[in-house]
Amino acid sequence: MKAIKILSSLASAALVLSLTACGGSGGDKETPSVRVSPSSLTFSDAGGSQTVSVTANVDWSASSSDSWVTVSPATGKSSGTAQQLSVTVGKNSSLDRNATITVKSIDGTLSGTVAVTQTAYMPTEINDITAKNAAAVSNPYKYQKYRLSGTVKGLQGNGSFNLIDDSGSLPVAGLNASDAGYGKQGGALSNVKERDNVTVVGYLEQVGGKMTLVYAYLEKVDSYVEPDPSTAATKNFPYTVDYTAADGGVVINNPAFPLVFDAIWTRSSSTGWQASGYTDGTSYTTESWLYTEKVNLSGAKKPILVFDHIVRNFNDIETAKDQTSVWISVDGGKFHKLAVSFSYPDEQGSSVMTSENVGLSSYIGKTVQFGFKYVSDQAKEAGTWCILKVQAIEDEEPEQPGDSGGAEDYDKPGWDWNN
Repeated sequence: MKAIKILSSLASAALVLSLTACGGSGGDKETPSVRVSPSSLTFSDAGGSQTVSVTANVDWSASSSDSWVTVSPATGKSSGTAQQLSVTVGKNSSLDRNATITVKSIDGTLSGTVAVTQTAYMPTEINDITAKNAAAVSNPYKYQKYRLSGTVKGLQGNGSFNLIDDSGSLPVAGLNASDAGYGKQGGALSNVKERDNVTVVGYLEQVGGKMTLVYAYLEKVDSYVEPDPSTAATKNFPYTVDYTAADGGVVINNPAFPLVFDAIWTRSSSTGWQASGYTDGTSYTTESWLYTEKVNLSGAKKPILVFDHIVRNFNDIETAKDQTSVWISVDGGKFHKLAVSFSYPDEQGSSVMTSENVGLSSYIGKTVQFGFKYVSDQAKEAGTWCILKVQAIEDEEPEQPGDSGGAEDYDKPGWDWNN
């Protein structure tokens, strides 16, 4: 009897275990879950596709927080095995970006997420640009590189300087010796000096209200040497150059050049080449030469030099005569001063004055070059001298006949007083 009771108890226990395993009355169902792996994905700026494993024992859906990320499939059924979710990202043409993929149960009570990151577009091309155009760039792309060439001016101990070219200037906040990448700011480089000509590459950012080249590196440096006037081109007689229309192939040499200046001689379409030792309300001591192209006087008969200029802002006209002068070099030799007596206006102003005819007959058959020398003195008001036009041409003024006896010859037949 006792044995029968024991067997009955064992049978009852087996039935309970059987019902529990089958999910019958009194048992626990499998806990609903949605799991994703991995929890994050990173794409390059080129984009591409990667996969995510979805393990879910419920029906599910997948979506992205941003349109630049697409997922496929968008839905899935409950499964006892992992399912693959394809994540596709297009090419990025902007800054780095982030999105979130959410995989959730149909009823929205369960979810898993994947963080998606795409790195920024890093242009490989370098934009060659002038200082003026760089300063005018609006909202530059953060990772766009720019290349500029110009002269180092106002070099500071921390390596910052102004880069000067024919169009203007642009601040450069230090230089790296080589491309260190965005965010790496260089300091002073021992091989870059004031007035060197450099080619630099960097990024544009607003710094202190000014567009500035930052995180830049040195691509090329040509050490500064005062320009040699003999490098100017040689032109044939007669020679005319209009500096209001073009730079005229001049060579500019600055023996006394305060660092506060970007240039002493500057050119414009209204005043030609203009020299001034005055800036920001202050006069400075300067010396600067404007050398013309060389002129071959072979074939000339009675050559003269004539130039158009403007004289203004000097202490007085006598000071202007002392601080401006015209020089000549013959066949590449040393420059010596020309005697110019009647080429200055009685009063200073903005009117254009044509110089006297400066005789060049003693240089016939030779190659000459002219130098316009400007100086200023910080003890005096620095004036402005503009050279608009230079000509080496034949003197067309008539001469009296060799047997002339005096003023009566002006009345001889054939004499044209207006010439």
